[in-house]
Amino acid sequence: MSAQIPTPATLAQRFATALAQQTFTASDGSTVTLDATAPGTLEAALAVLSALSDYEIYLYVRDQLLELLPTTATVTPGTGLLPAHARIWGVPRIGATAADGNVIVSASLALTLPAGTLMTVDGSAQWVVVSAVAIAAGASVSVPVQATITGTAGNLAANTAATLVSPVAGVQSVVSDQNGLSGGAPIEAVESWRSRIISAIRTPVGGGTTDDYENWARAAGASVVSVVPGWLGRGTIGVIVLLAGGVVPTAVQVADIQSYIDARRPVRGNVTVAAGVPVSQDLTIQLLPDTQSARAAVMGALTTFYLGLGIGATIYQAQIEAAISAVAGNRNSLLSPSGNQTLAVNQFPVLGTITWAAPS
Repeated sequence: MSAQIPTPATLAQRFATALAQQTFTASDGSTVTLDATAPGTLEAALAVLSALSDYEIYLYVRDQLLELLPTTATVTPGTGLLPAHARIWGVPRIGATAADGNVIVSASLALTLPAGTLMTVDGSAQWVVVSAVAIAAGASVSVPVQATITGTAGNLAANTAATLVSPVAGVQSVVSDQNGLSGGAPIEAVESWRSRIISAIRTPVGGGTTDDYENWARAAGASVVSVVPGWLGRGTIGVIVLLAGGVVPTAVQVADIQSYIDARRPVRGNVTVAAGVPVSQDLTIQLLPDTQSARAAVMGALTTFYLGLGIGATIYQAQIEAAISAVAGNRNSLLSPSGNQTLAVNQFPVLGTITWAAPS
């Protein structure tokens, strides 16, 4: 068990007890015993000062000992040792990333959209054209773009209209494609980083084990990973990935993860990285009582429930019913689905449409 840190009052009492056991000879030759428990005395003040000083030392030693283990180390500037643990085990923190993807640009005139062209939706974020693209008159072309800032602010939903910051003659419209712009994320959260460090310690590289592929994919930015042996036949491996929050990675992000793994996998490892495929889960639910607050609670609970199942999950009817009951009580009925469902190895569930059945 961990050592108990004494309180300042206990330390002051120890000081007083130790002082009382000492005797001193005064200038007149008499023997004197100092009492630090006497209020308003210099000795009492010294006991308090000594206790506070010792208490700070105890706290400092405790904090330093906690930094020696990756499970409790921090990133506090100057004292935190989690970055040192990461360097020792070769697990660098994943930095902030900028969203990327493609937009569809339609033109009324033949033109070349230069690299570096900026576009925006409302002025709060901007995206830059990665490489110059020629567009014929009356044509619509997919143009690769990247956010000029890192973080989630650069992500953009599918089919969102944008405008060029500096208009280009002939450009009629700019719209994000059906995949939207994604991949923008802040610097990796401390606890996520810590879990990867601990994983590297517990499961060191094993020459191409399942843990190896999971760790490599996460180090490259994936949040949810499923390793599938025999993905494309004997001797092949599939690595199915999703980004944080169950976001499907773009083709560029999948390629980045593939490149990261290819640089580390065994020479004969035949591995293919693929994005997870979302499968919408439609339900029919009868609530009693049926209120707007109950519906909102159920939708929130089921969204979280499906997000936590991961890739290739088996969805048990009893688990869905339990998630509903946890937020809306037990007087409810799940009318559909009426049984369990096992998804394909590359599929993951997302909440679809809920039909609210009227109470019978």
